[in-house]
Amino acid sequence: MPKKPFTPEEVAAQRQRIMDSASKVMADVGFHHLSMRKLASQLGMTASNIYNYFPNKEVLFIQTRLRGFDIFFAEMNEQMGSAVNAEQALQQFARLLIGFAQQNPGYYQMMFQPPRLNLKETEHVDQELEMQLARLVEEWQRHLMTLIIDAIPSLSDQNDNRQKQLALFFTASIHGLVDTYHHCALSMLMDSVDLIPEDVVDCHIRWLLSAVTHQAEHAV
Repeated sequence: MPKKPFTPEEVAAQRQRIMDSASKVMADVGFHHLSMRKLASQLGMTASNIYNYFPNKEVLFIQTRLRGFDIFFAEMNEQMGSAVNAEQALQQFARLLIGFAQQNPGYYQMMFQPPRLNLKETEHVDQELEMQLARLVEEWQRHLMTLIIDAIPSLSDQNDNRQKQLALFFTASIHGLVDTYHHCALSMLMDSVDLIPEDVVDCHIRWLLSAVTHQAEHAV
């Protein structure tokens, strides 16, 4: 008797399951060391079965990054409605980003520390997928810029390059905190610390806001 075909919902769930596992593998060993056969083994599938959902590693990589941004935006839309002012909204955004990194480390790594790939030279990548990913990455950055400028009114008087510099400083500082914990780079300082404590997060964000505000107000 022929096997009953999967419903669209079952196909979507299987694709998400593959991407969830792939995000962890690619974050741990890197894209170039990702073996579809080993990934399939972890999922209790065959490599040929994975290829029914993703034609190659490059498409799997891009779809996994897309899913990471989709998950983050969904959480952001759900959790960021309670801010009473612009500064609190930026603080919530930063806390949400750190929480996302702790709960979804694989997706976080794929979103913000992707492997260096020259995908444009390969015929294996759907150009529409690349454009969709580029739009999401840009949307994330523009949303962050809006939050920072709203939270620090003096930034609105700065030129575009200066605004980007200070937004980059803010974001890179958050990423640095996340990466230090994720990679256990400073083992002595992190002894017995499993997650980024909430009071450390709050203090770090307040310090960043103060530093960026000072730079914006004292720009030459």
